[in-house]
Amino acid sequence: MLSVKRLNLDSSWHISYNNSDFLIDPWLIGSEVDGFKWLNEQWHIKEPVQISELPNYNFILLSQNYEDHCHLKTLKKLPEDKTLIATEKAYKKLKKEFPKRKIILIEDNKAISHGDLTFISLRPDKILDPVYYSVVIINSEKEAIFYAPHGFTLNEKQLELFNQNKTKLLITTFTEFEIPKIMGGKVNPGMENVHELYNQINPENTINTHDEEKKAKGLVSSLAKIKYADYDKIESNNSINFIRIDNYTKKIIT
Repeated sequence: MLSVKRLNLDSSWHISYNNSDFLIDPWLIGSEVDGFKWLNEQWHIKEPVQISELPNYNFILLSQNYEDHCHLKTLKKLPEDKTLIATEKAYKKLKKEFPKRKIILIEDNKAISHGDLTFISLRPDKILDPVYYSVVIINSEKEAIFYAPHGFTLNEKQLELFNQNKTKLLITTFTEFEIPKIMGGKVNPGMENVHELYNQINPENTINTHDEEKKAKGLVSSLAKIKYADYDKIESNNSINFIRIDNYTKKIIT
């Protein structure tokens, strides 16, 4: 069985997949700051799920080192006995902050297993920052979830992975978010990339993530050019098997 539940309207999730229950990128309290408050600080407009009301979970997956994904204030409020599983840059940040916690590294393009699931971190073909990872989560039946909160461009070797597994769910951003190139350029690539990924990996369903219209202040928000998706149009068109989730109700996918 696969079920998903939003924990905020940005990119925090609770996933139940086979016999595993886990959180992805929990940011549930306070603001998030990128470097310095004068540079970028953001807040949720709609309150996230309260920590005290979280569904049961066994571990936490952290996809990026940036604070809207790897939110240390939230992680410090969560039980210390929950294993953290992280991509490379998030792993380094977490090891420094939580030296005594159990933290598992997902090395780039290498599979690691935890419980009955396998995790593979995909790193984009970039040398310079910002680097936005994606994570493939595969069950014992070779069915995959592809979590790409900043979109992703798959190279030929990475695409082979999807040819070996059946993609049950694509979770990716629908928003186009661009800042000056010196600050990171196109942070979220928008719907063009969604259609590209859909055509490449042929998922059974697609869900949007990292698309919250947040309250923000700082240099980034003053310079950002943002284009949000038309969810009504996407839903009526249904060319990507879109599942719309606008609230915190658990959604059973299969």
